[in-house]
Amino acid sequence: MFLGLIVGTLGYCPLTDWHFWVLTKLGETGLPNSYIKYLTDRLFGLNTNATVVDKVTLYVFLVALTLSLILNIRDLFLYKRHR
Repeated sequence: MFLGLIVGTLGYCPLTDWHFWVLTKLGETGLPNSYIKYLTDRLFGLNTNATVVDKVTLYVFLVALTLSLILNIRDLFLYKRHR
């Protein structure tokens, strides 16, 4: 996430960049901008809408982040209380 701010592309991942480079060298063409879209299309044989995939990915990330923060804060308070 933060690397994307440095590179200039939000959500940039060097592993995705490397994987797409390898796929291009193997002759794969028409690669999408999103690795999640690429996986969805490849695994399920679909041609999903990139905007929908990006939004679902963002929402799932935000839910996971929120749950993680809530549970970690709760555990911190429980730990301090029982200490």
